[in-house]
Amino acid sequence: MLNSNLRANGGVAIAVLGLVSVLGVLAPRPVAAQKKGQEFTRQGLLIPNFATADGKDSHFGRKAADEVRSRVAKLSNKREVDVISGGDIRDHLYRSGFPDDTLLDEATIKTLGRYLRADEYVLGTVVRRSSGIRLTGRLVLMRDSKLAEPIPPATGGELELAADQFARAIASARAELVPQRRCENALRDAQPQRAVQFARDAVAAYPRGVLAHVCLAWALRASGAPATDVLEAARAVLVGDSLNPHGLESAAVALDTLRRADEAGMYWLRLAATDTADLDLTQRVVVALILDGNTRRAEPLIVAVADAHPDSLSLRRLEWRITFDNRHWPVAIKAGEILLKTDSAAMRDSVFVLRLASAYRANGDTYRAIALAARGVNQFPGDAKLYTLYTQFVKSEADSVVPRGIALFPRSAELLAMNARDLRARGQLAEALAATRQAVEVDSTLDRGELMIAQGEIELGRPDSALVALHLAVARGEDTSLVAQFALARGNALLKAANGTKSRDDFRLAMRFLALADTLRRTPQSAFLLGVAAYSITQSALSDAPKMPVKTQSCELSHLGAETLPVARAGLAAGQEVSPEAAKQFLDYLGQLEPYVQRQIDAFCGRS
Repeated sequence: MLNSNLRANGGVAIAVLGLVSVLGVLAPRPVAAQKKGQEFTRQGLLIPNFATADGKDSHFGRKAADEVRSRVAKLSNKREVDVISGGDIRDHLYRSGFPDDTLLDEATIKTLGRYLRADEYVLGTVVRRSSGIRLTGRLVLMRDSKLAEPIPPATGGELELAADQFARAIASARAELVPQRRCENALRDAQPQRAVQFARDAVAAYPRGVLAHVCLAWALRASGAPATDVLEAARAVLVGDSLNPHGLESAAVALDTLRRADEAGMYWLRLAATDTADLDLTQRVVVALILDGNTRRAEPLIVAVADAHPDSLSLRRLEWRITFDNRHWPVAIKAGEILLKTDSAAMRDSVFVLRLASAYRANGDTYRAIALAARGVNQFPGDAKLYTLYTQFVKSEADSVVPRGIALFPRSAELLAMNARDLRARGQLAEALAATRQAVEVDSTLDRGELMIAQGEIELGRPDSALVALHLAVARGEDTSLVAQFALARGNALLKAANGTKSRDDFRLAMRFLALADTLRRTPQSAFLLGVAAYSITQSALSDAPKMPVKTQSCELSHLGAETLPVARAGLAAGQEVSPEAAKQFLDYLGQLEPYVQRQIDAFCGRS
């Protein structure tokens, strides 16, 4: 018996999206059921009673469906389409205990469609206005309710006129279905290139077809076509149906491939909104947002869904991960505490304990941070990172914590680095540098390890060694913005010192630091300071060249000035906004100096 819980035409839960799950239902009909020479079996089309604007005039909704149904039957090839008659529909409604003008919800329509062997059904609405009749609706495939074709609205002064127009629109839309089905079958048979051609045939048959463009997007994705082509097909789907989940997903995937994460994030969220009851869909969207770096966009969605389904550990884990990554500590702590109580996997995970303790500390709850860290050290006695965190929390209370930790974990880079910082704070610079080098030897990926070595070399008066450490930092994947910032600060200090000594070697040392900073991350300040350093070398070298007692020395200085002059000009030009007046003066002087450079080289470097 049909479901008696009647509702207005609505949506059912969207199944987990994906080409495999969609295409897996397209098993061919038995050969015996097919007529010789006919590619597909005759398709059953169910047109149930239409909904009405006020939901009350059910008799008029039945009449509208009858008018459309009869006209579609006349317009259709009966060998290809079996328009299920109104008599058959009413007979089954009557035997199921329903009045013949009953408005069925979509779930009940699908049940009726399966009973009557329908392959497609129409969800229609009729509105009666003073200006006439308006019919709207969509053609839905039984095998997947997300595969629906919006039918262009039809209007007319009389129901018959509107019904005639609407029936013709349905017949036109159905022109895409045969090539569209060929497209799906080709995808099922792992023939994506054929699928693309069938999809294009479907588009040609019905250019506005949502279903045709859905299969085109699938086929392009399966064939490895450029993401721009997939995006174009997906957007064509959304022009016809802005809420189509297949179009939204294809657009999101294409934008992710194009590394347009912000736009992709919007499409993923729109996809999640198409069926908020589908938790699998929600989780898949959230994971996609995490992978493309859209954790900020994902947070409101996952927090709301996790709170609405408190028994779902998978949702709570995603909430914990996202809020922790976003450093939204109060929400992260709430999710973490729930997992600590209910999730056996979290209870056995030392990394989880470490992160939750860190969240407590970052949120200003030192007591809980220390308590959880101490509990973690006891529960996971072999975890060096957890012990390091515990050490950081309680160090102010026990000077013996670091030495004891190094004795327990002699290969802990974090503890060795902590020891180096302590030695430096006590003024033991050489010992601090040695400890830092030891930490980096244990773990070459130690955060800012080479930068700490560079700082130690600077403090010991060895800037050349510091520069070597900075280059190693870049080679080992250190954040180039941090290396550039360090090199710029050190180069600026060296430049100021060189302005005091007027030593060309000091200017050259400053220039090496500034050149590294400018190469890694050019800013107006780095460009300007590099230009000033190069200018000072140019001026000094060209001025001193004629004074050298040996001609080869004069030649070397002339070449040095020639090499640094273009560096000076480029840097001053790029950074002139830092000090426009000074930059103009320097550039004017360089312009005056340039004609004499080659003459000086010819004079001192030419053959005797």
